[in-house]
Amino acid sequence: MEDENTATEESKRREENGNADSLLTASITKKLRSLPPLPSQCCIYRVPDTLRRVNEEAFVPRILSIGPIHHGKESLQDMEGHKWQYLKSLLQRKPGVMVENYVKAMRKLEARARGCYAESINCNSDEFVEMMLLDGCFIMELFLKNKNKQLRGEGDPIFSRTMVLTDLHRDLILLENQLPFFVLETLYNLIENTDQECPSTSVLELTYVFFKFLGLQEVLIRDSQPDVKHLLDLLRLWFIPSSPTKSIRSKSRFELIRSVKELHEAGVKFKKGTVSCLMEIKFINGVLEIPPLTIEDTTDSLLGNLIAFEQCCNRCTPRYITDYVILMEYLINSPKDVALLSRYGIIKNLLGDNEGVSHLFKKLGKEVVFNSDKFQFSNLCYEANDYHKSRWHVWKATLRRDYFYNPWAIISFIGAVLLLFFTLIQTVCSVLSLKK
Repeated sequence: MEDENTATEESKRREENGNADSLLTASITKKLRSLPPLPSQCCIYRVPDTLRRVNEEAFVPRILSIGPIHHGKESLQDMEGHKWQYLKSLLQRKPGVMVENYVKAMRKLEARARGCYAESINCNSDEFVEMMLLDGCFIMELFLKNKNKQLRGEGDPIFSRTMVLTDLHRDLILLENQLPFFVLETLYNLIENTDQECPSTSVLELTYVFFKFLGLQEVLIRDSQPDVKHLLDLLRLWFIPSSPTKSIRSKSRFELIRSVKELHEAGVKFKKGTVSCLMEIKFINGVLEIPPLTIEDTTDSLLGNLIAFEQCCNRCTPRYITDYVILMEYLINSPKDVALLSRYGIIKNLLGDNEGVSHLFKKLGKEVVFNSDKFQFSNLCYEANDYHKSRWHVWKATLRRDYFYNPWAIISFIGAVLLLFFTLIQTVCSVLSLKK
């Protein structure tokens, strides 16, 4: 009897477990079906927490929200009114294109644009389309007014205030503050159809003029561009070499470069580069040639967001900006290194504090992941370090630094050598005379 009861209870438990398993299976299946597909065109990301914790201010907009990530934030609402004013001035200047044309164009791009963002967007269709239209037209009108001063009204709320324009330059390069580039191109094509003022202008040229102060490579503006994802991506393309480079390591062991001060003490000479591409750093016959870099208040934000983009986007290979910052971090180990680079015109320090520049590169390199096997400056690091290890180069540098630093020191050194020589001759002659 007990065996029968036990068997019955076990049968009930199996039945209950079976029902529970079926319910759990159904729940998991429902969740899997509700998941949106992974966006294949993803190119706009939220900055990883590891980087954000190092310097959150570098990744957060000050006055302007572009796109959905910071949309609706109370601290950014003042600029929303200016967006509407810029849209109004654009529409009044281009009566040939009705608002409905812009709305329809944006509606067609909605699904494609949503797929560019790495996280789901909490906006319904109308909200998202309005946001693309408003933000995109604001950027286009801003770029047009920047190039053509005649388009600016008297007392323009942006161009009449330098601080506002400076903050806009900064906010438009943030990774989390991007619109897909095809949205800007579509809007500009609508504008261009009725534009008699700048018929040959392109979005690329307008972008270049707006960010020209960053020292971009002008030669690339009219060249055929690869698939541009957004404004930050375009800036990156203008900063990196126009053709892919290969870094072949001379030795199997990876090593990073010595500091500027250490290299200088070993006789390495420093030369200001003549090319506008920051990545064109060369080491030839004991001379390290580095293109000039201006350090200002927005440098940490610009480089930080370019690094964040490369860290998030698998398409960004090689990681030129990341490797450049890692190289500079090791070259600049102290304020003395900054002072030496400033002396040779390689760094233009608008921060006014050498300690600040040294700290900036340490901060930019913190928590950044780079691939030592694909490091773009591997060969350069090895050659510079090998030169540093040579005792002959160290001895020459010491001699030049301690004894040949000015004409009087050279004369004194030659005099000392001659005195030593004549003393030696006199001693030899005295010894020879005693033997006779």
